[in-house]
Amino acid sequence: MILDGKALAAELRTELLARTNALRESGIHPKLAIIFVGENESSVAYVRNLIRTGERVGVAVEIDRLDERASAAQIRARLERLRDDDSVHGVMLQQPLPAHLSIREIADAIPAHKDVDGTHPTNQGNLAFGSGTDFVPATPAAVMLLLERSPHWPLRGRNAVMIGRSIVVGAPVAMLMLAQDATVTVLHKESQSLQPYTRMADVVVVATGVPDLIRGEDIKPGATVIDVGTTVVDGVLRGDVEFASAAAVAGAITPVPGGVGPVTNVALLRNVVASAEALRPGGSGKA
Repeated sequence: MILDGKALAAELRTELLARTNALRESGIHPKLAIIFVGENESSVAYVRNLIRTGERVGVAVEIDRLDERASAAQIRARLERLRDDDSVHGVMLQQPLPAHLSIREIADAIPAHKDVDGTHPTNQGNLAFGSGTDFVPATPAAVMLLLERSPHWPLRGRNAVMIGRSIVVGAPVAMLMLAQDATVTVLHKESQSLQPYTRMADVVVVATGVPDLIRGEDIKPGATVIDVGTTVVDGVLRGDVEFASAAAVAGAITPVPGGVGPVTNVALLRNVVASAEALRPGGSGKA
């Protein structure tokens, strides 16, 4: 079974368009503001796709570009300026940042009530605490949306492995799976071995940036495999999973491209729409 991210994204876009149309009838025009520092090529492509997807679903995407040499203080000032801008419903600081900057010294300047990519320490803390957060980070949210379409949903009692521990993908996905009562093992670059754990897992999520790290022999027959990796090798986009061998063993698997990526954009814009909906009388603000 191929977990088709393009098909899921199309379904979610239809839902979002209906919601933004309803907002516009209420006089609310959803807007996402992105602070973009530098010229990272992958980030440029991601933001370009966000703008295009936003146009399709009725969310305006505004880019505030800063020079590669921008200081943490300059970035914080831009973020804080957006806190009281009522025309902006979502604020995102595009990552990765240039090498001289640390997200840890900037993240708390993102307005928590508009932090649609779940980067603010308060939103990360709510996610870790298990109480839930209004804004689940976009890529982890996409992973969970795809898992909901897999044969192993619900996750209660399932053995799951998360390979990668970044605060952007690995740690949040592990916490989200724990919140669904899965038994979760987190592996990373310092783990001495992957296979004993992956071979026992009903669900394997991989986010390392190491092409073809996981192959068919590493996977339990029938497992669900979610590949978050995206690395360009000789002009070709490759995932962390060697697709041909893994697909022959897995019960469900995401392709690269066409898996997690298309859903990530929509997941972020869902958070923007939820933030805008919260402004309406009686609005719930839930994605």
